[in-house]
Amino acid sequence: MDQKTKEGIEKSIKDAEGKMQYIRAEMRPPIKQKPDTPKIAVCIPMGDKDDPNLFTCEKCGHRHFGIVTCEKCKHEQSAMQKLRHAGLAPIEWLLNAWQIVPPLLCSMVIMVRKSVLSAQARNEMTHDALEMGCKYIFYWDDDTVIPPKAIYDLHNYMETHPEAGIITGVYTTREENPEPLIYKQHGQGAYWDFSTKPGILEEIFGAGAGCMMARVEALRDVERLLGGPWWADEHDLAKLESGGTKILWGHDIRFCRRMKECADLYKEKEAIVEVEVDGKVVGTEKTMVADPEGPSMPWKVYVAGHILCYHFDIQRQRMFSMPPDSPPMRGNANAASYWDYIFKHEGWEHQRFYPALYERVCELVPEDSKVVDVGCGTGVLLDMLTKKKHIRGYGLDHSEEAIGMLRQKWLEGEVGDIRDLKMNHWPVKETVVVSTETLEHLDDERLERMLSEMAKCKMAIIGVPDGVIPNTPQGEHLREFDKTSLRKLLKKHFPTVRIESITDPRTQGSRLIAVCTKGK
Repeated sequence: MDQKTKEGIEKSIKDAEGKMQYIRAEMRPPIKQKPDTPKIAVCIPMGDKDDPNLFTCEKCGHRHFGIVTCEKCKHEQSAMQKLRHAGLAPIEWLLNAWQIVPPLLCSMVIMVRKSVLSAQARNEMTHDALEMGCKYIFYWDDDTVIPPKAIYDLHNYMETHPEAGIITGVYTTREENPEPLIYKQHGQGAYWDFSTKPGILEEIFGAGAGCMMARVEALRDVERLLGGPWWADEHDLAKLESGGTKILWGHDIRFCRRMKECADLYKEKEAIVEVEVDGKVVGTEKTMVADPEGPSMPWKVYVAGHILCYHFDIQRQRMFSMPPDSPPMRGNANAASYWDYIFKHEGWEHQRFYPALYERVCELVPEDSKVVDVGCGTGVLLDMLTKKKHIRGYGLDHSEEAIGMLRQKWLEGEVGDIRDLKMNHWPVKETVVVSTETLEHLDDERLERMLSEMAKCKMAIIGVPDGVIPNTPQGEHLREFDKTSLRKLLKKHFPTVRIESITDPRTQGSRLIAVCTKGK
C-alpha cells in the first residue's frame, strides 16, 4: 500500500474515533499472556453500510442493483430504502454476541466502525489490526447471527491448517428462496454441495464475509504483491445502464479473489540450508524453499460448512438460513436427516429394493423365527419375511421417516442409533438378526458396536455390496468389502462364517451375503 493511501486510512480512523464512530475494546483471558498483542481482531462494520447503488423495492422488498424499477414486481422506486440507521445493530445480533465462546487463553480486540460502507469499514479495521500485530482477523457483519463456537472453531482450523489464508462460515442471501453465499468456481453460481461435517474444510473460490476469518500473514502478502486496498467494490454501472452485461465484484468476493491471485504467484527455488543436530550446525543441504519474491505460502480459501449462520433482515424482521431441503441441510451422507430426505422423496415404489439379496435372505431365515432387522429402512425385507416365512419381525433404523413408513405396513420397529443397539427385544438365543446394505455406511465405532451385539444372537445374516457400486452418492459408503475383507471382519465376532456371492441383473453391482453362527 502506498504511503498516501495509508495516511488517508489513518486520518479516517482518527476522525471517526473523535466522533465515536470507531471503537476498540480488548478482551483478554484470565491468565495474562505475552506478548500483549491481541491474537484475533474481531472487525464489525456496524449500521448503515448498504451499497449506494443497491435498491430495495418499496412494494415487495426485493433487493436489486443499479436501476429504479424492481426486477421482480416492476414497481417504480421513488427513493432508495435504507435497511438500518447509522450506528445501530439489531437486538438479535447483540444477544448473539453475548453467547460467543472465545478461543481458550486467546486475547482478542473488538473493533467497530460505524456509519460508512462495509468496504471502507473493513479496510480501515484491517489496517488497524495489521498495525497492532494481530495474527488473525475475524470479519463479522452486524446482521449475521453466528454459532456460539464460530470464532473458537475458525481459530482452531487456522492453527491446524497453516496453508489457510481465509476460512469462512456459511450464510445466505435474504430472499424468499435463499441461496448460500459460497462459490466454488467463478461464474458457476452458488455452491450447494458443501459438507456440514465438523472438521471438514473445502477449498472454494469466494464467499460472503459476514462470518470469515483471515490470516494476517496472508494479508501482508496480498498487500506486498498486489497492493491495496484489501477491500473495495468494483462496479461498471455504465454497461448496465446502456443495456450491456452487468459487471459486479462485491468486496467480499474480490477479497477472496485477490487471495487466490496472490497464491498463484507462489513459486519455489533451490536453497542451501543449515542442518542442525541437538542445536548444533553439522552441515548443509539443498532444499526447495518459497521464493521471497512471491507469497510465503500458496494460500487457500476454505469453507467450514458446519458453521451455519443466520442472515437477519431488519426491515422485514426475518432470519434467513439454508433451506431445509437443500443438500447440506438434508444431512451429510449417513446422517439420519439424509436418509429421512431420501425415504421421503423416493416414494413407495423405489424403497431401496434388492430382489435377489432379499430372496436369498428369505431362504436362509428359519420358518416362524423371531427376526430383528438392523438398518431396516422402510421394512421391505421384514415385509417379505413376514409374508413368506411367517416370522415375528422387529426393525431398527435411525431414520424417523423410514420407521414411519415401516409402521404403515403394520410392522413393528423403532428409531434408534446403532451405538445404543441392544439385542434384548427377545431372548438373544432365540433371535435371528439380519442386516442388509448397512455395514458399508458405518464408521468404526458403530460397526464394532453392531457386530458385538449381533454376535450374541442365534444367527446373523449380513448382506453388503461386493466392491464398489456404480453411481453411489459421494460419502454414502465409508468402506468397501470383498470376500476376504468381510470374512476377516466377521471372524472377530463369529466362530462360523459362510459367505456367498449374489448377482442380480435387476440391481447395480453384485452382493455378498454372510451367514454367521456360534457353531463350529
